Amino acid sequence: MRIFEQSRAWSVPGDLEAQQLEAFRPLDAEQIELHSGQSGVSFPEESKEHIYHRAMISSIRSEMNKLSQLLSIPYVVFLTDKAGTILELVCSSPVTRDEMEQAELRPGVSLCRQRSGMNAVSLAMEMNCIGVVRGAEHSDQAFQNWNCVCAPLQNEDTVFGYVDISFNRGEPIEFAIPFVQQIAENIMEKWMEKNPEMQQYRLEATLQEYKLTAREQDVARLWLLEKSALHIGSDLGISEGTVRNMLKSIYSKMRVNDRFQFVKRLTP
Repeated sequence: MRIFEQSRAWSVPGDLEAQQLEAFRPLDAEQIELHSGQSGVSFPEESKEHIYHRAMISSIRSEMNKLSQLLSIPYVVFLTDKAGTILELVCSSPVTRDEMEQAELRPGVSLCRQRSGMNAVSLAMEMNCIGVVRGAEHSDQAFQNWNCVCAPLQNEDTVFGYVDISFNRGEPIEFAIPFVQQIAENIMEKWMEKNPEMQQYRLEATLQEYKLTAREQDVARLWLLEKSALHIGSDLGISEGTVRNMLKSIYSKMRVNDRFQFVKRLTP
């Protein structure tokens, strides 16, 4: 990936070098099967992927429900995973949704360059920044009446997915660049920090990271909920003294000295 000297933080197809542009030619079905077979891609943390995806879907629905009143033009928002596969579509109207169905654009369809060629998602994946693709610049005819802007869903150096807003090519595209960037930032804040399932996942991962035993994890969860040692002992069927001994072990493993530090470690 080449490094841009431009001050702007978004890219267009014209920014690609010739060799990069050549890679955006969609593969045929046989090539895709061969390519997939050679890739060796696997998901050992499939449950983690599903948790992330559900949190992202919930967040984009909430975000667009809030923002839809600000958009007076027809649009469709695509949410994809980090491989460019559509997870969710948010359409401005039943008419727009019908258009997407007719174009066979639905959850499970890949927008990566190998399958769909040039589009805002595949460009953002290639350039690791906002991708802007206009009408006829798309490889897929289904997009050629649309202008599309896509931003990575990124936390520090990790990309978790992409969000794309597409609208009629007759509409100005400039407004959508900061707009989609704001959507991406809001999604990251909501699903990383506020989504209940994501919070629970992060808590469990942190407890395991500190190598707490199963029983210590039970105590830690209740202690985080501000239950007393007596209450925890009653809930778990152990003595209050045993709970306090376990808390000492938990504090030692987590390198904290009191409940305030304990809560701070487990609550971003």
